[in-house]
Amino acid sequence: MTYTLRLFYTLTACFLFSTLAVNAQKEPYAIKIGNRIITPAELSQTYRKLLQSDSVKKDNTKEFLDNYINYNLMVYAAQRMGKDTTKAFREEISGYRKELATPYLVDKIVLEKLIQETYERMREEVRVAQVFIPVPNNASPADTMAAYDDVRTLRLRILKGEPFDQIAKNYSQDAKTAEKGGDMGFIAVLENHYTFESTAYNTPKGEISLPFRTDKGFHLIKVLEKRSSRGKVKLAHILVSVPANASAEVAASAKQKIEEAYNYLKKNEPFEGVCRVFSTDPKTKDKGGVLSRWYEAGTLIDEKMAEAVFALKDKGEYTPPIQTALGWHIFRLVDKKALLKFEELAQFIREKVTADASRGAVIKGNLVRKLKKDNNFQESISVKQEAFDSFYKDRVGSEDYLSKAIFTINQSPSTVREFYSFVTKLQRQLAKIGALNDKSERDWYNLFVEDRILRYEESNLEIKYPEFRTDIQDFRYGILQKEILNETVLEKSLDSLAQIRYFNQNSQGYQYTNRVLAKLITTDRKETMEQVKTVLAKAPYPMNRRFPDIYFEKDKSDFSNDTQKMLYDLTIIMTRNRDFTIEITGNSDPEESESISSQRARKIVNYLINKGISPMRIIEKDDGKYKPVSKTERSKNMRAGVKFFSNSMEDVVKRFNALKPGSLTAEERYFKKGENEYLDNANWVVGESNSENKGRHVWLNIQKVEEPRAKTFKEARGQVMKDYQKVLFDNWINQLKSKYPIDINQEEIKRILD
Repeated sequence: MTYTLRLFYTLTACFLFSTLAVNAQKEPYAIKIGNRIITPAELSQTYRKLLQSDSVKKDNTKEFLDNYINYNLMVYAAQRMGKDTTKAFREEISGYRKELATPYLVDKIVLEKLIQETYERMREEVRVAQVFIPVPNNASPADTMAAYDDVRTLRLRILKGEPFDQIAKNYSQDAKTAEKGGDMGFIAVLENHYTFESTAYNTPKGEISLPFRTDKGFHLIKVLEKRSSRGKVKLAHILVSVPANASAEVAASAKQKIEEAYNYLKKNEPFEGVCRVFSTDPKTKDKGGVLSRWYEAGTLIDEKMAEAVFALKDKGEYTPPIQTALGWHIFRLVDKKALLKFEELAQFIREKVTADASRGAVIKGNLVRKLKKDNNFQESISVKQEAFDSFYKDRVGSEDYLSKAIFTINQSPSTVREFYSFVTKLQRQLAKIGALNDKSERDWYNLFVEDRILRYEESNLEIKYPEFRTDIQDFRYGILQKEILNETVLEKSLDSLAQIRYFNQNSQGYQYTNRVLAKLITTDRKETMEQVKTVLAKAPYPMNRRFPDIYFEKDKSDFSNDTQKMLYDLTIIMTRNRDFTIEITGNSDPEESESISSQRARKIVNYLINKGISPMRIIEKDDGKYKPVSKTERSKNMRAGVKFFSNSMEDVVKRFNALKPGSLTAEERYFKKGENEYLDNANWVVGESNSENKGRHVWLNIQKVEEPRAKTFKEARGQVMKDYQKVLFDNWINQLKSKYPIDINQEEIKRILD
């Protein structure tokens, strides 16, 4: 694409069209396009914005002005053609507007307070026990009060001396913790309902909270312990799973197996090897047991496990066998880190806080209360009660109360009919996704108020926030300019017959000068040159990229779940790296059947082909039983190996320069005079040559020398398309200037640009 067109796209992204409340008729104009007036304020704001971003320079103001006028000319033409009235355009603007409005519909002060509060809580770990009495969201006032009275009575009994843990065992309805006296262990920040978390952190150690309610019911908690954060750990594990209903014999066998694994570790056997043999976790056994996430104390299964893993001090250290609800584990410390600084965690916390429903309700609730006050929200108590009383009654639709205003927002009314319609529509939407649950009429009403308040705010964002109005205007103009440019220039430039006609008419402009086809390699060391010449002798070139061996069961070529995951990853690698070629080598153990190794390779090759990898990019080999890797662990021989090659020299260059930047340059292509100093200093004759130049070792292989000649259409097509686009663009702009006269106020232009 030409420089001119590229700059237009820059303008599309950068323009901020000022829509300041200025009377354009009283203010001198800067530019007139047809009946569109561009004010000095508009032009000045755009120019200064682009100047600050280095998109334009003081010394190229003429080019800026030309492009600015042409950009606005295209937008004006698109508007005159009605392109801003189509359904597709309106939908695109609407979608962008909703996305852009999101940060404006958040109480930023409350959000920032929650982010800071969350970080402060991360500095401390809190261990709590609870008594829990469930209460549905739609419970009647009588049922809600009865549950509250029950929890309050239990609290009084505890305060009079009854043990908290005994009350929890007898009365708590939390199946996970009741038998443990309500002990939940150390809770993790952002893992519980915000109200629950806040109560836990705000209640002193040893104290009993007041009864409080979450979306699940009523809670009563006792803070058992508080301590400074111990940071996070990255773990690997060996798991011998034990089903929940396992017999005594199965449980004993699992314990014996984990102890056998532990004994191997004490004999300094590698953790990865022991894990592969003994672990029953299919996701991690072939990856050294490494678990994917970092763990805080509150995110581990129980406190016994937390104490054991946080007691590990050195990387590689491991625990004795630990029993959990999943079975038996041995944990190995992979890494450990303290709590990061606030600046490093702030963005992560922001994402978590905004994604947390309970905190989101706090943020939205504060915003709605603020907007009610700002927008003169007035509620009719009598009409609201009438709407509640008639909520479940049959209606014919002509009742007088349906047209009554239940509330107003800046004197704009919302009626009872609108309230009922909102509920019906929302209920249908929730029912479609299986998320409909019973709510009281008050709950539905609160949702309606929230919806109308936020809708009102969103509809007035352009009035309240000039930067929002500017961004929407910028996006509108950008879509219009891009659409009309694509239609008038870019799509027409793709016409092959038109390209050929243009090429034939201007063939003298597409010529090759004297050039050579050569392979050029330069290195910083002679030893590197010898190594590279071997590697780059012939494509595809070998790569250092590693991929784990793929293991199979004895005499089988079936894919396990882990193998399917590995092959999926392999497919992604090959899809993303189009220059890669892959070598699949089947292997077998001496005790296996003769053909099993070739079956393994063939099955992997077929998988890759079925996933869209070209057979031309796959090399299939069968090493049979001739390359065993172990005489003791026979399962290691039952495998298929993977090697990567690349048809791109650039991949080889990256491989060498990753170890030592600048150690290698290599390219094979056509060169012409003046493009490369090494070629300019060489004799242009077919053959190889070695030299040294400015401390670099240079190897050159000239394969062909070509005299000047005309390019074919195929060789010139890329440049032809760019040139043809420019011709189409220039002709079109000239037509628009004839159709829509342009008047430039030179005095204002000089004042702004100077």
